[in-house]
Amino acid sequence: MARFTLILEFRGGTYIRQVRAVSPQRALRGLAAGADAKTRVFRALADAKVVAIEGITDCWCSSASHGGQFALVNIVRTTE
Repeated sequence: MARFTLILEFRGGTYIRQVRAVSPQRALRGLAAGADAKTRVFRALADAKVVAIEGITDCWCSSASHGGQFALVNIVRTTE
């Protein structure tokens, strides 16, 4: 399993989490469990498409709307 660093931009804040997972999509799903506000945002992002960032190795992004606010997450594979 790889370690992924997820950098979330939401409501003017930047939130960083790390998780071990087999894929970027699974990394998002791993952070989507729970009931607090940030996990609900990660759940909305996990339901959206994860897209590889063109020209960059081991980087993806996803975006979604949650509560009428735009959320953007960048996902970076940081280790194997």
